[in-house]
Amino acid sequence: MERAQQSKSQKSCCLVGKFSALHRGHRKLIEEAKKRCSDVKLVTVKRGEQLFSGEEREELLKELRVESVELPFEHIKELSPEEFLKLLKEMGCSVLVVGKEWRFGKGRSGTAETAKKLGRKLGIEVVTVEPVKEGESKISTSEIVKLLREGSIEEANRLLGFNYFTVGTVERGKGLGRRLGFPTLNVKVKELPLPYGVYAVNLVIEGRKLPAVANYGVRPTVERDSKPVLEVHVPKAHLPQLYGKRVRVEFLKFLRPEKRFSTVEELKNQIKLDLKKFQTVLEERVGREQEV
Repeated sequence: MERAQQSKSQKSCCLVGKFSALHRGHRKLIEEAKKRCSDVKLVTVKRGEQLFSGEEREELLKELRVESVELPFEHIKELSPEEFLKLLKEMGCSVLVVGKEWRFGKGRSGTAETAKKLGRKLGIEVVTVEPVKEGESKISTSEIVKLLREGSIEEANRLLGFNYFTVGTVERGKGLGRRLGFPTLNVKVKELPLPYGVYAVNLVIEGRKLPAVANYGVRPTVERDSKPVLEVHVPKAHLPQLYGKRVRVEFLKFLRPEKRFSTVEELKNQIKLDLKKFQTVLEERVGREQEV
């Protein structure tokens, strides 16, 4: 047992990819790496649109207890498969954990089998892992983004393996929600890959998780904004002063699209209906958790 632990501690595992979502497929690779190495490093090739901001990724990496090293795509796109593996070797990688369908090197010319052959030559153990599938399809970030844009939050969360979330700063608003009788927190966030509308969410403040209702959109009834705004209402809760604080908002379910109402009274009546629907969602979630 001690020998096995010592062997594990001497190994450094690397995983290579964009890791823009850190979804269930990525997590399977991380779990496999943790079985083999005490030191697990994500070699992140940053390319294209990212699902999470740098701060949000840091939260996820902290929860997963792994570190990440960024490799700009421009720096590696011309490397041959062998040159790329030599670079990983120089970075201290002794075990490379990849999916069976992994491609790498200039023009994506290298495969997992290529990596195994080169690894034997360079002294890198290459471990391949079967892809994680949902139905017949491999879980992918592009599919998750598509589901989020459609408002299919529960399906996206199932592929992620956790609740899609954003992190933002609470700002002082104009008190419109309070005047309507439904006080909200205005959370400044990046633009989200979500349809404008009303959501069941969790508001996370310093580890405390509060069920809430959020509206993400341009508020067409009271004041059309040029940029989308995220407003969060926590029913029956007395919140501390949060202006300037960073909070996390986890999205659970899309309740309805945003729409423009003829009067403020119509809007208030709709918010009451939204809160009833939100309560039903909470009861359903509690029931599912109890069944499990």
